[in-house]
Amino acid sequence: MSIHTLKKAFIANIVLALLEAFAVAWMMSGQSKGVLSGSGLRVLKYFTIDSNIYLGVASFLNAMELYMVIKGEKPEISPLAYLLKLSGTAAVTVTMLVTVFFLEPTLGKHFGYLALFSYSNFFLHLLNPLVAIFVWIRFEKNRVLSIRHTLLSVVPTLLYAVYYLIEVLRHTENGGIMPGYDWYGFFALGLKSAVVVLPLFLLFVYLVCFVLYRLGRDRES
Repeated sequence: MSIHTLKKAFIANIVLALLEAFAVAWMMSGQSKGVLSGSGLRVLKYFTIDSNIYLGVASFLNAMELYMVIKGEKPEISPLAYLLKLSGTAAVTVTMLVTVFFLEPTLGKHFGYLALFSYSNFFLHLLNPLVAIFVWIRFEKNRVLSIRHTLLSVVPTLLYAVYYLIEVLRHTENGGIMPGYDWYGFFALGLKSAVVVLPLFLLFVYLVCFVLYRLGRDRES
């Protein structure tokens, strides 16, 4: 990439990191209302928060590497930085898609449609993911990544899926899930549905990673 493009990529990543910091801080402050909101460290149970924090850190690290390349302190951005950025972008994209196509139809009828896009959740569920996708496709040169990196980029979301399942299993009573512990409603049909829900979810996450990977590659070809 040219120095001009590198500078644009640096600015874009800084802006994205700041957007993430603002949205997460707003949520944690307790001043953000709406569905799937909270305050303090308790909000870390939500994948929305975790994925946005992850992307914010990945964007900041990417920006620092871009800065060093611009200054001539290193020849190019490391594959690890690109992998973290792909993984973080995929994570918030999953957050947005699950909100739009699953949570909004299932929770919206109870709490009001578009309730999941109010206050800080407008940034966390919609704006930040859209900005992340734009930045990845427009500015990130990921020719250093290979198809195997798409598998690695699934790992953070996989770890959250394991955590979510453990929380559900720890809070079952008489064969049912205790109220408040299946907060996304993934197992609304019962715990046995996990044998279908989890594989489908992980396949969905992988497809998101693969599509983002290909979009970046296609832009460079």
